[in-house]
Amino acid sequence: MGFKNSNTNWTEVKAAGTSSMIPAGGYVARIMAVEDVESKEYLRFTYDIAEGEHKDFFAADDRVYTHQFVRSYKASASGFMKKFLECVEGSNDGFKLDGWDNDESDLIGLLVGVLIQREDYTNNDGEDRARMNVEGFAKADDIRNGRFKLPEPKDSRKEHDEPTEDSGSVYDADVPF
Repeated sequence: MGFKNSNTNWTEVKAAGTSSMIPAGGYVARIMAVEDVESKEYLRFTYDIAEGEHKDFFAADDRVYTHQFVRSYKASASGFMKKFLECVEGSNDGFKLDGWDNDESDLIGLLVGVLIQREDYTNNDGEDRARMNVEGFAKADDIRNGRFKLPEPKDSRKEHDEPTEDSGSVYDADVPF
């Protein structure tokens, strides 16, 4: 059976869209998964947008690196982890740091405010690309009420002899892991 004899009903197939990046901004996010990377002493979080115009933005995206962030629990980074955990606590009535036993699975399903920033960069092939990174955290109510400062876009591109075109797609980005 060849392609022209396929039984596919093309009127029912959803066409693939062009890849797009979530706009820079503050979002209420839901923690979908947490992985403890013990050898590096950090937690890797997978998230999706939980509310608003971009709710479920990453739901159909199987490239999880486009919606992940890490939080180190090394002693030298404990203040940053504490800030993140306070934002989680302030976003969820049922989660309290006092008495929490550091079980990262308790964080799955909880909300946190994320501040997403655009970064323009040069990949290993010398091509200019763009990606969106979680660059900060806030309480969910602060996001809902616009009480946050969005980080400025970051430009870490290298200079080229000839200009290259920015694809504008996070999915063309190098995998950060």
